[in-house]
Amino acid sequence: MYDDSQVFQLIKEFLQMKLLASIYHLLLKHHLKEKRREYLKKFDIDPTVRLPYLENTWFHGNIHIGKNTYFNGGRIVTGPKSKVVIGEWCAIGHNVNIIAWTHDTEESTGPMNKRPTIEKDIRIGNHVWVGTNVFIREGVTIGDNSIIGANSLVINDVEGNSIVGGVPARLIKYKNESA
Repeated sequence: MYDDSQVFQLIKEFLQMKLLASIYHLLLKHHLKEKRREYLKKFDIDPTVRLPYLENTWFHGNIHIGKNTYFNGGRIVTGPKSKVVIGEWCAIGHNVNIIAWTHDTEESTGPMNKRPTIEKDIRIGNHVWVGTNVFIREGVTIGDNSIIGANSLVINDVEGNSIVGGVPARLIKYKNESA
């Protein structure tokens, strides 16, 4: 078994790890509060917006998020000439990418300051539910009260009251239709 000195050493190491874990969680909590403050100041985000997984969230560019929406993590990125507008009461799942710019297919590589990009606004209406692992590309408009199924690639506009899903996302049904 263990002698007294080994037990003492194990307890000491355990307490050190516990202290380090507590310090880490305290610093992370402070960092996430600061990141939220920074995002509310830097972007047009209503104070009622919930960003519960800020450690997995990255925003860049011209972004507006309306009242009572939540964003569970992922990326929202625009270029200098485009914007992303998300309405009120939207539910946005984990690992969602909303990207308002892309490479030009004719000159897709080369020095960043010399290759052209394509930028188009993205608009997401009110009361929209976006499932986990969705990618929404530049130029897309999603109508009010719509649902985007998990793991979808949204490359075309989505009508209001629609349920879409797939790669690429296609209409499954309208919300007022029976199965």
